[in-house]
Amino acid sequence: MNKHSDIGYGYNTAIEKLAEELAVPQDRFDQAESRYKDLGEFLHRAESKVREFDPDVYVQGSFALGTPIKPASSDEDYDLDIVVAFRSLNKMSITQADLRGLLKDELKAYRKARGISSEVGESRRCCTLVYADGAQFHMDVLPAVPNEANMRLLLSSYMADEALAEGAIAITDSDETATYNVITDDWPRSNPRGFASWFKSRQIEQLNERRRAFLDAQGKVTASVEDVPVFRVRTPLQSSIMILKRHRDEWFAERDPDLKVISIILTTLASHAYSGENRVSDAIAKVLRDMHLAIEQRGSLSWIPNPTDPSENFADRWETYPERRTAFFKWLEAARQDFGAVQKFSDAGIVLNELGRSLGNPLTEATRSRVASSAGSRAATAAPAVAGGASAPGLVFGEEERRPTEPKGFG
Repeated sequence: MNKHSDIGYGYNTAIEKLAEELAVPQDRFDQAESRYKDLGEFLHRAESKVREFDPDVYVQGSFALGTPIKPASSDEDYDLDIVVAFRSLNKMSITQADLRGLLKDELKAYRKARGISSEVGESRRCCTLVYADGAQFHMDVLPAVPNEANMRLLLSSYMADEALAEGAIAITDSDETATYNVITDDWPRSNPRGFASWFKSRQIEQLNERRRAFLDAQGKVTASVEDVPVFRVRTPLQSSIMILKRHRDEWFAERDPDLKVISIILTTLASHAYSGENRVSDAIAKVLRDMHLAIEQRGSLSWIPNPTDPSENFADRWETYPERRTAFFKWLEAARQDFGAVQKFSDAGIVLNELGRSLGNPLTEATRSRVASSAGSRAATAAPAVAGGASAPGLVFGEEERRPTEPKGFG
């Protein structure tokens, strides 16, 4: 496990409290859980037109991984990604269009039964529901059928772990006009449960340590750590991803939001770079130093393999839109500079002053209150200060855009 003895006490405290401030409150996780479970129960009601197809409803995306962050504004929604996998259907028994239609009809009935004012919407792969009851949830519901057998064959052909095929699904995509309306075995693939399993494996020691602490706090000493969902705890890897998400959001908002690094790329590269650090400050240092190393160069292509589907390239759009690739490395360099420049500070207040420029002042000011109230914090009585001459010099990077040099601050 890497140690970063040169990381200052104030920086470590500030980073820990930033992660706390960004974290979605547990009652929001409870709401999210109740939303998708309620939908599952509705689809299994006696009058359901899809009950016979055994719909399996579960959460995917950041809520499943425990990496969502609070919206920067009260006007923004939480994105809740839901899968509805019809376990008694298969690709050769229904078209993608008809599967989408079945789900959409039931969602319309659900909307009416639950008094949801917004109409059921659609995107290329999902149906959408927007709650207007103060829950602040935008729910994307993905219709799917099982695809484990095909995924197992694919993983075997790549000599990859076939266990990751468990829960693999085939999904709908209305942009695939040649296959969307016909019976075919050629459906788009996805594997959110496999990805969640891989994500857990990248941090299993820290994850289980925190799960055990959670169970101890609940007085459930005989329960299994596997019974504790990932979202009930927060590991250094999860916290690092959350902080980098906010840095990414702020950085791209000031430039070109259309070029923003997608979360699956950020999460995958961060997970590859993480090596078991037990402090958030150490984890974010390691992630920033090494996250680019998992980007493969295959001829002229930049390739970020899906860990659960080696044939899928998460960076496939970089070929068509090379400016996305350029933007990723510019953002990475900016993040290294922003965090590296303050990591040796012993005053959390100064750290937050500096990071306010890249993470947003509302976040850092709210974090300042957490620092002040934390027991034993050196910053408990520190007043906001302007860094001025006390700030560390910025990090100097090489000119190679494709492979940034390792910044000295993260050595």
